[in-house]
Amino acid sequence: MFLLDKPNRRFVVVESRDQSSYRPHGYEAARKLGLAHRFSYGTQWLDNPELGDRVWTIQATTNPALADVVGGLDIDGGTWLAFHRDTGVYSRIFVAEPTPAEFISPYGLPIDCATAESARDAVELLETRLLPALGDVAKMPGFNLLIADPDDAFVVTFDGHDSMTTTSLSDGRTHVLTDADDEFGKRIQEQAEQAPAPTEKLSSWAPWLSVYTSADTDAPDYSDESWLANAYSAVRPPYRDTPDADRFKNVALFPVTDPSQAAWTKSVSIYSAGRTGAELFAYNERQLFDYQPLPTDVRHMGFPTTPDDFFVVIANENS
Repeated sequence: MFLLDKPNRRFVVVESRDQSSYRPHGYEAARKLGLAHRFSYGTQWLDNPELGDRVWTIQATTNPALADVVGGLDIDGGTWLAFHRDTGVYSRIFVAEPTPAEFISPYGLPIDCATAESARDAVELLETRLLPALGDVAKMPGFNLLIADPDDAFVVTFDGHDSMTTTSLSDGRTHVLTDADDEFGKRIQEQAEQAPAPTEKLSSWAPWLSVYTSADTDAPDYSDESWLANAYSAVRPPYRDTPDADRFKNVALFPVTDPSQAAWTKSVSIYSAGRTGAELFAYNERQLFDYQPLPTDVRHMGFPTTPDDFFVVIANENS
């Protein structure tokens, strides 16, 4: 969920990331990768240059701008989210399906985009260099990639074959990108438009977080068999992530035999960029280790609901 405010040159976004409950990310991914510098979010690819051998990028690992790129860390060495501290360029990728082993992972592209001087330059980078870099042999799964800065916001869509489209998004209104039910996305958007937009101040995020993390008022209880993760909540407790009719149902009620098919919201982050670049970045995350059972009590899982629930990575003097 995000807003571009051109008159005040500000871009704000709150995002959450769902993935397999036991797939390492952040600090745990860094530990398993044997990295010396282990942070959930940070200048991962500057501090750990060996990651350049793990993640595929168009040009990011040789770009000096990489020194100011901050992002999360996935077990493959890439990221779903990255931004540049000075320019404020922000990129967040959405990949519908897991990347097959024979495909190139798209999780290096947010790093590429964050090294660009502007969101427009990042779009141009993808439009002119992605397909030539892949060539005739390499394959990459389809994706939607949000690229924004305080002046522009775009969504770049790749079909997984040879077609790429770019959509320029309007300013002055809230946008929602989601894999959830369309009606649920519309409800969140309508509620957010009634709430005051956040700024670079951490405390200002309370109204948006209240909208984003609240369950639908008409939603059945999580313990009800009719509950669905993609229909009632942006921040999701454990659910089935399976290619069948039971997908998105409560995984405690509809168990899986493969732990990788149990997913939940692993992290939530908030970001503000303004005239001076990145102004605020903070996150809340949940790590689940191999030896831990899936939580069955939603109340004990620590999902964020207020600004006080977030760990601040970057804040300017006004935050």
